[in-house]
Amino acid sequence: MNQLVKLILTGILILSFFKMPSLFYRFSSYLLFSGFGWLAYDAFHRRDHTDVKIFVALTILYNPFFIIPFPHFLWIIINTVVIIGMILNILFAEDNPYEDSIKKDDH
Repeated sequence: MNQLVKLILTGILILSFFKMPSLFYRFSSYLLFSGFGWLAYDAFHRRDHTDVKIFVALTILYNPFFIIPFPHFLWIIINTVVIIGMILNILFAEDNPYEDSIKKDDH
């Protein structure tokens, strides 16, 4: 499930490089906000503190309520870095990240 969410969020970020109507960017900010929030929540349950910090920072960065007024070229750089990070996260993710946390709780 998380891999699918990561793929959808990466696709939204890639689509943001193309010329889209302003409604797309408004709607995508809500999707990115909720998607990164879900990934932060899931990482919290997996007890992965690094992922929690990263996804909370991305949730704050892409929140649609208090928009951070970065210039356009800076948003392009930020989106590029996030896309690369998400692709690396998808490629190097564990098959079942819940196995370790279940085994730790059983002892």
